[in-house]
Amino acid sequence: MRPQPPIPEMQTTEYMRMMEPEQGGGLLQHETDPSQWIHLASARFGPGRPCSHNDKTRWNGDSYRYDIFRHSVHDWIGLRWTHGGGTGWLVEKDYTRRGEQSLLLHIAQLPDEPRRWDYCHLIAESLDKTARAARQLEALHWERAILEKRITIRRRNKQRRVDILSPIELAQRTTKRGLAG
Repeated sequence: MRPQPPIPEMQTTEYMRMMEPEQGGGLLQHETDPSQWIHLASARFGPGRPCSHNDKTRWNGDSYRYDIFRHSVHDWIGLRWTHGGGTGWLVEKDYTRRGEQSLLLHIAQLPDEPRRWDYCHLIAESLDKTARAARQLEALHWERAILEKRITIRRRNKQRRVDILSPIELAQRTTKRGLAG
């Protein structure tokens, strides 16, 4: 296992997305300045563990690292991940002031760093897989709407907007056209 510093090296600007996007806000990425974050805990993998393919082979997890931070200005708690595919932040609102505590703050207090890594990895992987599934579902939704000709383009105030008609709206529109013709 190669040694990793307690506080990770960071770029001057990195990208974050909210764990809980606002209603209708989508999975948007925002820039963040890592110097505005206060490091609370590292979550490094620890000693090698048996690989799922062979008990004699050890997986050391050195390529994955998680760190938990609190933002110095906004009420945010951040889970920063870094691995061979890049670096990013998953950020949640900090509701400590209203009596709720973040799961990330609980994880940061665990004394066993490899257990912190396990929980952070579970959160990051779950959110990543959920985001991928949402993108695939959205693509399928648009594909079906296009094939079923349920797309409508509306113009208002010199702005265009694309909507997907529900099957009921499409049937109503078709019925109205049939009666008008």
